[in-house]
Amino acid sequence: MLIFRERLRALREQNNFEQKDMGKKLNITASAYGFYEQGRNEPSLQTLVEIAKIFDVSTDYLLGLSNTEKIPVNYSLAKNIVLSKDELEIIRRMKDNSFLAEISSDPEKNVERLIRYWEFIKNEFEMD
Repeated sequence: MLIFRERLRALREQNNFEQKDMGKKLNITASAYGFYEQGRNEPSLQTLVEIAKIFDVSTDYLLGLSNTEKIPVNYSLAKNIVLSKDELEIIRRMKDNSFLAEISSDPEKNVERLIRYWEFIKNEFEMD
């Protein structure tokens, strides 16, 4: 698999690892790891999972089934409300600072105000 070999080598180089480093991390020899990058051998499923963990990417990315390194995780809160991990973290931070409680005192009015303020900020500072 050409794309696997290319991505494996690119990720190793991006992380400043030598083949011997990867061999140690995977409990195999450096030459055995080198065979993966050369396409002379393929890792077991367990080794593939370990490689994905080391580089913090999905196995789909390693295998060329996806061009996105990480599969986005979404949380379904209600029928029409699905949040990404980042969006959920923002809400957690807003809750920790009592911000949500303050907005909840008059949600209709306060949410509209927040939207207007955000539009102003985006336009004023040309945010994308």
